[in-house]
Amino acid sequence: MKASRKEQRSVIHSLWAKGTGANAIQSEMHPVYGDEYFTRQTIHVWCKKFAHGREGVVDDERPGCHVVSTTDATIATVYSLVRFDRCVSISDIQYTTIS
Repeated sequence: MKASRKEQRSVIHSLWAKGTGANAIQSEMHPVYGDEYFTRQTIHVWCKKFAHGREGVVDDERPGCHVVSTTDATIATVYSLVRFDRCVSISDIQYTTIS
């Protein structure tokens, strides 16, 4: 069964809230998710996070560049910029495609 990370974290959170230990959570998840479930180490990490007060199961924001979707329009824009000026800088391309 293919499950999202959010779904698996929710299962870990609910089982942990019932007092189930990390090893028992792993044992319960394996028959349901097969080989598609989190590793033992990941389950332990999430149990520790919940024990330290974490409530949510959604990924936290990460530092760095924001992900920009690649569309045909974006590809065409970058292509035309480079064709017009082969010395165009990456920051100019970024400014043109984001704004």
